[in-house]
Amino acid sequence: MMKKTLLILAALVAVGGCSPETQNLSSAESAELVTAKLSNNDFENAAKLMIDDMLMHELSGNKTYLMEVAEVRNDTMQRINTADLTDYMKRELRRSGKVTVTNLNENTSVASSRDLNNSAIMDKSTTMKNATVSAADVSLFGRISQQEFIVNGKKKIEYVFSLSLTNLRNGTEIWSNKEVITKLTNKNMKTW
Repeated sequence: MMKKTLLILAALVAVGGCSPETQNLSSAESAELVTAKLSNNDFENAAKLMIDDMLMHELSGNKTYLMEVAEVRNDTMQRINTADLTDYMKRELRRSGKVTVTNLNENTSVASSRDLNNSAIMDKSTTMKNATVSAADVSLFGRISQQEFIVNGKKKIEYVFSLSLTNLRNGTEIWSNKEVITKLTNKNMKTW
């Protein structure tokens, strides 16, 4: 009986020792892993290049712009959490010191806090005053699209990430740019 128990334990240890390990990767290590699908590193690298270009060429000077950032539209076959990408862009824009980001269009708290002025139970000295919210100067809109081609028996995937900046005073586009992220993989690889 003891011999049988020891054999079972030895077998369990051997099987357990062969099981794959899960590892935590740093951002630098995960950047080295390449996948046919879009990764956070792909997004952030492309967004950083375009934001730097926009800040250098269109939003230069001493003025601080009030910007609304629309969520990036996903026109690919993948399920992409574009809210994370939008949050990354907002953070980079704020850090530049050239942009103040407004969440007025996506956060109803600003408008509802003004409605408290009409409440009979509220102490008016603690409520937010009307006519104190500023409208954005510019709006940033983004889109990610996907194109696939077969080249020499391999699948070439182009993810086109584009951003466009609009002047909200007159509706004109004042800047746009795109980054193409190209992947080459097995022609049978599914990217959705």
